[in-house]
Amino acid sequence: MRHVPTLLARELGAFFLGPMAYIVLMAFQVIALLNFWELVDALSQPQREFSSVRDPMTTYVSSSPLFWFSILVAVPLLTMRLIAEERRTGTIETLLTLPVSESEIVLSKWLAGVLMYLALLVPFALYLPFLYFQARYYFDLGPLLSLGIGLSTMGMMFVAIGLLFSALTRNQIVAAVWTFVVLFLMVVLTLLLYFYGARQQAGWAEAIRFLAVYVQVRAFGQGQLDPRTIALHLSVCVFALYVTVKILETGRRR
Repeated sequence: MRHVPTLLARELGAFFLGPMAYIVLMAFQVIALLNFWELVDALSQPQREFSSVRDPMTTYVSSSPLFWFSILVAVPLLTMRLIAEERRTGTIETLLTLPVSESEIVLSKWLAGVLMYLALLVPFALYLPFLYFQARYYFDLGPLLSLGIGLSTMGMMFVAIGLLFSALTRNQIVAAVWTFVVLFLMVVLTLLLYFYGARQQAGWAEAIRFLAVYVQVRAFGQGQLDPRTIALHLSVCVFALYVTVKILETGRRR
């Protein structure tokens, strides 16, 4: 794995050769500002009583429709070019002739995607110190730490899925669309199925609840850091990366 740092630097540099990374980063800065504005507005209403579930601090980010929509769009945009573009231009064949393994190539591209994903989350954390130190609103840091861990492992899983679809095609748009569809199913469809099952009091509702990414992140935002959910995220991530490596190995043998 000694070539990973060099390959990682190459991938990070490639992100900023075009306008896409700048547009996505700027969009998330605006979204973070809007989310924080909404949070401050909710906290500035003393007449309103919040339960532990509806406390705006525990639902900051995790329940924001704008945040979720942006994540579902941003991850496909960040991952679609990682391998698909190299297949289209033919540079993947050149890369595979170098003394680097498929595992190193996949790991470096995945790490670059994860770092870009984490950069999208930074603005959401930057505003909170002002609330804590300047506004003297001493919120519990535990749920926010739990949320940060959960969003990170979720992002690792999402990026791995996007990388897998990028390896399956030469067309970036196709890779982005399929990634969006799968992430949409994981976030939105599982949530709708859970609501339907819970309303019908179906026995499978609890299983869907465990798989519903939105419900998982809501639990993280409330300070419920379930190791089983972390294990699920990492297991899907490792599986997607493994399949991606096998796809590249098949391409090398052709």
